[in-house]
Amino acid sequence: MRVRIHCLRERGRPLPKHQFAFKPAPVGWLTVHEERDNVLNRYTRVARFRAMENSNELLPALRDAQLVELTRERLILSGIERQEDLVINKIEDFAQTWVCWLDAET
Repeated sequence: MRVRIHCLRERGRPLPKHQFAFKPAPVGWLTVHEERDNVLNRYTRVARFRAMENSNELLPALRDAQLVELTRERLILSGIERQEDLVINKIEDFAQTWVCWLDAET
């Protein structure tokens, strides 16, 4: 589904509303599906936000994605954002919330 997304957190901490209120939200394709997570050793729901042109990921995947709210204009997904640093072999998981504005041109 074609959406515009605002992230409400950075490294797990809530962003002040003024930081994202006037910031343009990128447009892309939102998909949610189940996939195997080798770190958690189980299947989990994963939300991905990809570019319209070349399907590159615009944001890190949202793991354990849950639908928090659904209205005519938007949906809100909450989950875990994983940041991996392969150089120092470190994996960190942070809470993240996406506000997905349904694009009128869909």
